[in-house]
Amino acid sequence: MPVAATFDDAGLAEVLTGWLRSVLSAPSLEVVRVSRPSAGASNETAVLEVVPARESRSTEKMVCRIQPDGHQLFLRPDAIQEARVISAVADGSAVPVPRVIAVEPTGDVLGAPLFVMSYVDGRVLPDIPSCHRQGWLLDCPPEQRATLWDNGLREMVRIAGIRPDGLDPLPDAGLASLVANTRRWFDWARGERELDVLSRAMAYLEQRQPDSVDGVLNWGDARVGNIIFGESNEVAAVIDWEMASIGPAEVDLGWWLMMDEFYSTGLGVEPLPGVPDEQSQVHRWEELIGRPARNLEYFKILAALRFAVICARTFDRFSEKGLLPPDSAIYTTNPVGLMLYRWLGESVPELAPEYAAILNAYSAAEA
Repeated sequence: MPVAATFDDAGLAEVLTGWLRSVLSAPSLEVVRVSRPSAGASNETAVLEVVPARESRSTEKMVCRIQPDGHQLFLRPDAIQEARVISAVADGSAVPVPRVIAVEPTGDVLGAPLFVMSYVDGRVLPDIPSCHRQGWLLDCPPEQRATLWDNGLREMVRIAGIRPDGLDPLPDAGLASLVANTRRWFDWARGERELDVLSRAMAYLEQRQPDSVDGVLNWGDARVGNIIFGESNEVAAVIDWEMASIGPAEVDLGWWLMMDEFYSTGLGVEPLPGVPDEQSQVHRWEELIGRPARNLEYFKILAALRFAVICARTFDRFSEKGLLPPDSAIYTTNPVGLMLYRWLGESVPELAPEYAAILNAYSAAEA
């Protein structure tokens, strides 16, 4: 059971009120309302409406991120590390991120580590259904869509300009470490199963690992859907840093391009007019960073394999609920698995027939 699910909204508000009063030295602070957005599966999230002082007539919003303690996507989730990365980005760059307000590393308050950060107003593109099919992106003219993507690429390159000395070592510090930890994560998620193309992709990554000397900060989950946009399509905040690592800047570029494909043609919808194609985005990234992209095919496969592991853990959750047949091929014949077949030069099988039902169930849960 999720940690926060052991509390109703009133109980969660009461416990967090007491803790925030203590840690912020604000004896009259009160959490007056809690809401729990369904988006996001890697951490539990609660949006808090807070009255900072008894005499205050206004409220402010905060976001509470709680480290998962049940079914988890990652081998070793670490909410406190995410808070540390966000703080380091805020202190060491102009990249806009939420402000970390308080950190609770022990688990004594809610039963798992957590942190609280500022709430950033703005718009976020939906994931499922794809932003190319539903949501506010449809109402934007093509030139605004191009601006959104370009603004995202600019921030990704700015992140690559951060020298993360204060974050060394992150668990994934350097490409060799990232690949080795991906192997451990993959083996944990796979268990006793043979996952076909995913296993071959893992072997490819180990056998063809390029030389790498870059030691920049990688956002980790670099995609346009993890950006809060302001009213003028500027970047108000870059969010979701739980996959941060240190390594080549191409780690983020490969993930960005893989996710762009997944959320468009991977989900069966063509990108909207104005959204730049892959070649244009690579060229723009090279302009912004001042050098050619290196070994991009490798980094796209690395991204797809890591995302395939996340998908496998998500499918396990559906399987545990009896929503998948025991012999389902969905673990390899989902959209990101089909990318791996294609990028490894193999014959591409048909999409698993149950994938559409899982997608609909996921969409319903997010609604």
